[in-house]
Amino acid sequence: MSVETELPDWDEILGTEIDDYCDNLSRLKPDWVEGSISFQDARFVFRKVLQLTPRTIVEIGTASGFSTVILVHALSAVAKAGLIANDFRVVSYDISPYLYFDHARLPGDAARELLPADLLEHVSFRYPATAIELRQEFEPDSIEFLFLDGAHDHPWPALDLLGTLDRLKPTGIVVLHDISLPRVAPESARWGVKYVYDALSERELDKDQAIAEVPNSGSFFVPKEREWMRDRLLSVLYDYPWELEITPDYTTELLA
Repeated sequence: MSVETELPDWDEILGTEIDDYCDNLSRLKPDWVEGSISFQDARFVFRKVLQLTPRTIVEIGTASGFSTVILVHALSAVAKAGLIANDFRVVSYDISPYLYFDHARLPGDAARELLPADLLEHVSFRYPATAIELRQEFEPDSIEFLFLDGAHDHPWPALDLLGTLDRLKPTGIVVLHDISLPRVAPESARWGVKYVYDALSERELDKDQAIAEVPNSGSFFVPKEREWMRDRLLSVLYDYPWELEITPDYTTELLA
């Protein structure tokens, strides 16, 4: 006989409905922030954290750090519900030593501005850093929740996932932002994320049905047979024209 687990009363824990809590966070976004996740995206990511209850989240693509704010608030709620210990953390990587749209700022400055000290201490920023540095910090099969929102130009998203693949926990989750960027912002369309999402969400078991509700964010679970995922990513890597050049020494080290 199965025993049903009682779901947390998130409204009581958060003090309001989940979507309202997310929207209130989104309204705090500083005016100087550009290219960040939308209200819908924030709701999607927040709910994924509540659903999967990871203790550690790895983020690739810090930028302003506003998405980091959403992630750490969600982890805090999971900890308050007693589903994880209070040693939760977000480790966020960015390839740039400065904020890509404002060189006077650092990656993560929105998080430093918005998060109270007791939440900010759960965040670790790594920059300049790539999936190569991530591989040095995390053991194989250890990352249960990856939020991928780095460079969108093909082949960067495929390379980022290939570089982290053996660090991802089988049955863990990958959440991607800007999967519909060519449709949402055709004037600045970059196809890398869409290529990856379309390739990895073909199988019905991996496809996130919420994509119809949140058109620019999606997710898939890491399959137990990760060689399938590696083969698909290698196909994506070479089946489409690269939108920018990557130095051969980097790709060689990453793919090794």
